[in-house]
Amino acid sequence: MKNIILKALSIIVVAAAVVYACMQSLYPNLHKEENLSLNPQFDSAGYWNTPSFTVKENSDSTYSVFGKNSVYGAYLAGRIAHLRQDFDNAAEYYKIVAEKDKDNDKVNRATYVILSSLGKIDEAAVYAAKEIESGQSDTLAPLVVAIKDFADGDYAKSRQTIGTLTDKIHQILINPLFDAWTYAGEKNEEEALKSLDRIHTEPSVVGLKLMHQAMIYDLLGNTAKAEEKFAELIQKHPQEVTYRNLEIIADFYVRSGNKDMARKISSRYNDNSMLALLLKNINNKIENSEPNKAPIIDTPQKGLAEALFNVGTMFRLSNGGAEFAQIYIAASSYLNPSYDISKIALANVLEELGLIKEANKYYEQIPQESGSYFIAQIKRIENLNNIQDYAEAEKSLRHLLTIYPDNTQLLNDLGDIMANQNKHDEAIKIYLKAIENIKDVQYDTWPVYYALAVSYHRSNQKDLAERYMLKALELSNRNANVLNYLGYMWLDEGRNIDQAVQMILDAYTQYPYEGHIIDSLGWTYYRIGNYTKAIEFLERAADMNSGNAVINDHLGDAYWFIGRRNEAVFQWKHALVLKEDAESLDKKAVEAKIDEGLQQNNILQVTDSELLKQLDNLSIEEK
Repeated sequence: MKNIILKALSIIVVAAAVVYACMQSLYPNLHKEENLSLNPQFDSAGYWNTPSFTVKENSDSTYSVFGKNSVYGAYLAGRIAHLRQDFDNAAEYYKIVAEKDKDNDKVNRATYVILSSLGKIDEAAVYAAKEIESGQSDTLAPLVVAIKDFADGDYAKSRQTIGTLTDKIHQILINPLFDAWTYAGEKNEEEALKSLDRIHTEPSVVGLKLMHQAMIYDLLGNTAKAEEKFAELIQKHPQEVTYRNLEIIADFYVRSGNKDMARKISSRYNDNSMLALLLKNINNKIENSEPNKAPIIDTPQKGLAEALFNVGTMFRLSNGGAEFAQIYIAASSYLNPSYDISKIALANVLEELGLIKEANKYYEQIPQESGSYFIAQIKRIENLNNIQDYAEAEKSLRHLLTIYPDNTQLLNDLGDIMANQNKHDEAIKIYLKAIENIKDVQYDTWPVYYALAVSYHRSNQKDLAERYMLKALELSNRNANVLNYLGYMWLDEGRNIDQAVQMILDAYTQYPYEGHIIDSLGWTYYRIGNYTKAIEFLERAADMNSGNAVINDHLGDAYWFIGRRNEAVFQWKHALVLKEDAESLDKKAVEAKIDEGLQQNNILQVTDSELLKQLDNLSIEEK
């Protein structure tokens, strides 16, 4: 179920995958543009390594050197916030420093880079303009100033500023898009279309060019030409039609009084289940909208927002482009605050940078009436789950269930939240309700059966655990995680030994680099008495999952029987303080091992000679 949501999300924010190759060819040295990095780049600015820093004589007297409001103190606070990627606070502190130490170019640059990444273009432009005036301007400063001028309606000045950027990607992609929308703002159709003709002829950007041609024609009232370009995009480049394109095109035909065509275009994509939730929103708009409504792109600012979003998406797909993507997409949201898809895309970028809480701030901005609301909330809840804010995740899920009652996805996620808190009895009830609401049991429904089986197993209801794990195995076409769990479960219970071992081997064949699967294989060797092999695999699993309590406990057991007693006790003690999988650890049994050692290992017998041969011949180095 989650896979469907994640795939649908990728359709919202990513154009055709071939733009990756395009971006690499247009901007091969992307990662070398250090001035645009959101990582701290200015240790040599004079503050961090200079404890003797003093305030200039003309500084505000309320700023003492090391006092609460000192410039140096503000710099240190900003630096720490920056290192922690707390960009909101970093920007506020750097603004203090930049205002008081007006000649510090590096702090000035860091200030507008961070402000731009947050979409605070109005503020960023002040510092970016100062950078341009200094004659040391990087790529970002003119872009920020140009966007601010564009937002203010000074299209000529905006065009002039962006024209100072002459590197390849600006010449053949960014500047033509920018110029086109400045001319559209001046209602100069001819020059707007000429500008778009300067776009690089790379096949991957043909769809983008057609889309912007159509939107400009539409904005300027040339309905016939707009329809011509929309039709060309749909007919000749259907693989490049994103959800956003589809939304704008359907809106165009509704406004043109041709709902049948809007329905026809939308229906071409209805066979894609990943788009079901999103297409439902488009179809509702088709049926409920009137021809005299305003277009989605009804201002030049919204048009340029689309262009910046497109560029940001390309950067996101290119090597080292996440920070560029963040800045372009944030600027897109600045120009069109109601552009929900740009907010989701920005949240995605922040997630990729590890900024989970910041990502959730953008998901929270998506209104309930938006077609993206459900997916945004699912992603937000997933993030809350990952940072273990289970209370807020549960609250949000229960609220969503009042809007989408009996939704299998939401019930499954709520069950996961309960299971993550070891509330398995509650989780079981919720998973069972989710299964009751599954209308078509097929491959992508296996995770809920798997989750239910795990909760039954954790509740010591082994028969039910086995029943639902077998169902998950059938539905998932022998997924590695299901194979591994069922095999380990049988091995732990001392039954179906040959079948259990084969399952674990099959899981390892599928995913030889998964720590928990390597652990199961190592435990298999332990249970059959091959301690040397057990240690070989268990040490690798512990290296990969050093914080896992069960894996460390297993390694301790293997060490004990090979005579490495001190190391065994160390591993057991270590297992007791680890959090990952702690709920699966029998702590009393581990404490008893620490006090008394291990008396014996109930050796299991593998009767299949071919299976034994596979085990004997397998080596961790082979993978």
